[in-house]
Amino acid sequence: MKIEFLDTFADLVETRNFNRTAERLCVTQSTVSMRIRSLEEAIGAQLFIRGRAGAELTPEGRRFESYAANLRLCWNQARQDISMPRDYQGRLRIATQVSLWPRLISKWVFWLRQEFPKTAIHVEADYSKTMIDELSFGNLDIAVLYTPQYRPELEIQPLFNERFVMVSSQPQALADVSVESYVFVAISPHFVARHGELLPALQLAPVSMGLGAMSVEYLKGRGGAAYLQADLAQRYIDSGQFFPVLDAPQIEQPVFVSFLSKNRHRPQISKALSALRLIALD
Repeated sequence: MKIEFLDTFADLVETRNFNRTAERLCVTQSTVSMRIRSLEEAIGAQLFIRGRAGAELTPEGRRFESYAANLRLCWNQARQDISMPRDYQGRLRIATQVSLWPRLISKWVFWLRQEFPKTAIHVEADYSKTMIDELSFGNLDIAVLYTPQYRPELEIQPLFNERFVMVSSQPQALADVSVESYVFVAISPHFVARHGELLPALQLAPVSMGLGAMSVEYLKGRGGAAYLQADLAQRYIDSGQFFPVLDAPQIEQPVFVSFLSKNRHRPQISKALSALRLIALD
């Protein structure tokens, strides 16, 4: 099976049209048909049904869709991993929770580049579920995340607790914050549970967001209150754009670091983890 067969399948899933896929891939329509037919023969099942409305996935095609995505991911990762930059001797792939990268990535990557000058470094910002899957697949070396999933192949260690504080677009106390003007920032299951224990009424806010930084522009434009990371909140408080909400409780979100257990003794991994812990405490 050729990788272009999978690329063609993925594009046809999106376009549902053989002619449109041919245009997008800069090949002929007969080439698209040949690739899909060859893929179907290799799998032993029909993947698409052609009709007036276009090409529709069969039940077998829908089941194959996730496998095709994983196969393409593994192929691209293998190609990236093996095709090292000239004179480089290894690769370190790291990822962090989206909201944590401003705090960790710059200092951490600077340190890694200095400590491992012959190591290529790939950096991503993502969400916990995706990072856990990528670690298990071997597509990541180290992940910093909010919500760990305990799997036999993974080692998970606590890193630090991140503080969140409530800010408002105008001076007010917690008793003055109305549920209508509140933005519920649901960053993780732990945060949602803790928020529910402390502020159950505000959990019913009509606006919710999955990332604290997303609420900043909303508060600037519409006003209201929301929880932000303590360091981000302090910057806006110092600039006079937001105000701390008096009497509002702080909420702590545990942060974890995860990696493949079999890699714990790799010098690059152990040194990178030691540096990360020092940076996290800074």
